[in-house]
Amino acid sequence: MTRIAVIGAGHIGGNLARLLASDGHEVSVSFSTDPAKLARLAADTGATATDPASAIAHADVVIVSVPWGVVDAALEQAGDLSGKLVIDTTNQFGQVDGHFGVLDLGGQSAAARNAAKAPGALWVKAFNTLTAGFQASSAGRTGQDRVVMFYATDHDDVTGRTEELIRSAGFDPVRTGTLARTEVGHQEPKGELYGAEFHHDDAVAFVGRLRGTAPSGKGRP
Repeated sequence: MTRIAVIGAGHIGGNLARLLASDGHEVSVSFSTDPAKLARLAADTGATATDPASAIAHADVVIVSVPWGVVDAALEQAGDLSGKLVIDTTNQFGQVDGHFGVLDLGGQSAAARNAAKAPGALWVKAFNTLTAGFQASSAGRTGQDRVVMFYATDHDDVTGRTEELIRSAGFDPVRTGTLARTEVGHQEPKGELYGAEFHHDDAVAFVGRLRGTAPSGKGRP
């Protein structure tokens, strides 16, 4: 059993709260401008509603799952994340020339930018490549139909815990690399891995080709 703090009350964070609580983890949800909505989410998922600072104080793992525009506010309310395994599900969507689109971060990945705001945290990028609806409907598939969830981190020592949580949520973990834009960028918006359903063997082979460690072959599933 892992104590997990989900910061954010949206669809992806709500999915993860439900999936992880149902697999026996102790889950809290926090960070919402609507206390009633947060209470409903907690009741629906089997989690506990609280505030970010209280959640962090008791958590082994933190999931940051908020809109891009409020990441700073969420991290500020969370407080010190040093030593915590932090899973970042965010994508850099915002207003671009008057339209909603993917923000230009100047060659930096969204995860690397967020990680820099929480020195000492063990930052992981995951659960950001597939829609909330698809994650909810596809979690828990078995065999060759099991869906891959990509992740990236600069911390090799957290890969085991990260993969355990991804499996606990009902997916197959496949690492894309580090948080560098050239690696985690493949799983960000407009990246080669974003928005597509992958299964384990094809995912491993495709990531290998992206990183130049596998021979070219069949293309994207």
